[in-house]
Amino acid sequence: MQIGLDYIQMRARAQYYGLRWTGISLLAVGVILAAAGIAYYGYLYFLRASLDDYEVLRQDATLIEAAAPSGTEGGTGASVVSLPDGAHSQRLAELGYTEMPSSAAWPVGTQPAASRLIIPTLGIDAKLDEVSVSGSSIARYASADNPAAGYSSVTANPGERGAMWLFGPAGSGVRSFGNLNRAPGLITEGEDLLMFVNTSERNYLYAATHTEVVRATDLRLNSSDRATIHLVVPVPNGWYDHFLILSGELIGFR
Repeated sequence: MQIGLDYIQMRARAQYYGLRWTGISLLAVGVILAAAGIAYYGYLYFLRASLDDYEVLRQDATLIEAAAPSGTEGGTGASVVSLPDGAHSQRLAELGYTEMPSSAAWPVGTQPAASRLIIPTLGIDAKLDEVSVSGSSIARYASADNPAAGYSSVTANPGERGAMWLFGPAGSGVRSFGNLNRAPGLITEGEDLLMFVNTSERNYLYAATHTEVVRATDLRLNSSDRATIHLVVPVPNGWYDHFLILSGELIGFR
């Protein structure tokens, strides 16, 4: 009889300690998961808070028209910025390009589409395809209105008076636009950030003017009477609810 009671007590103690350690293990796992979640969202919050550092204007550039604030009915496009005349004359001569002021570019619809984009400083060398608005990556990261709506009515080809919008993925390869997040720092340091855009007929050279950050759901493609380029990549890494826009102005061709 005593042996039976001892067995029952031992079994009860084993079950008690088993349940106890199971509970402690589950609690530890829960604490670890909660800490990991807090760390993850804290990191994403830090990334989002640093987006303000991405908004930079080149020192010698002039802001002509600021983009509308986020949340307005018409959404937010890219600011219109101009470079001083002759700012890159010497550099153009060294590269064998003919100077071409942005305001003296060709009318929209007269030049062929872009086929290649090269930004040596950022390590970007991407072949470009004509954008298909339906199902394209332009709206992939936007959860509301399609920022590409009316794309064909505002976008310009290289060398044309108007805005040329190019969207790319946030990767690390030469064909992606992930390295665009280095552009604000380079512009702040006063480095000339040159963008080479090739077509089937000519090569065009654009100089970076500024960078901006727009919430993905607020982005709207806009244009101007100047020949500009706007490279767009989703940010921040892991969240992708904003767009970083690197803008530039046409300075020459060959």
